[in-house]
Amino acid sequence: MNVIFHTTTAIGVAVLLTNTRTVGTTPAIKEVMPTALSAFGVGIISHGILDFIPHCYPINSKLDVIAGLAIILLTTWICNPQYRAVVGFSFFGCIFPDLFDLGPKILNKQLSLGLTIYENVFPWHWYNYSGSIYSGDCVVSTVNHFLLIFTLAIIFWTRRRQLKNIFAKNRHHDITDCPTQPKSQFRGKELS
Repeated sequence: MNVIFHTTTAIGVAVLLTNTRTVGTTPAIKEVMPTALSAFGVGIISHGILDFIPHCYPINSKLDVIAGLAIILLTTWICNPQYRAVVGFSFFGCIFPDLFDLGPKILNKQLSLGLTIYENVFPWHWYNYSGSIYSGDCVVSTVNHFLLIFTLAIIFWTRRRQLKNIFAKNRHHDITDCPTQPKSQFRGKELS
């Protein structure tokens, strides 16, 4: 599947796994790393699922890599610093299988480096388990791409508070997330 779909999925993984209620404004790395490592693992699994389902490549590969890299850099840059490890590890997990299995082949093709090429390690890159469609009939692929976008939209909508807390700059957490105060106090109402 195109890199853009993997990188967009990485944002969904980060939003799905991050609980902004438990992360303070300056957490210690040991507080964030369990979620970041989980995001890496879920990213690899999501990559496998996306590559296993039938798919075509609707985006030119060079443009796809440039756009994917731009998404990674921009998203990591705009997220709040306390979530950068989670977002970064999520991106890394979602593209790691391609970097590991396909990176040397692509570098050889583009730069003629003569790197040693090994068999693919990840099964979804093996011919028998790859969902890549090369016949030109991409109707099922288009449906799968729309289902992915719809699924991510549901994640972003249902976890919109987490999404906002991860990416809203110069803001503290949404105060309605605070589990220790009555919510009515935050809506401008005084408690009796």
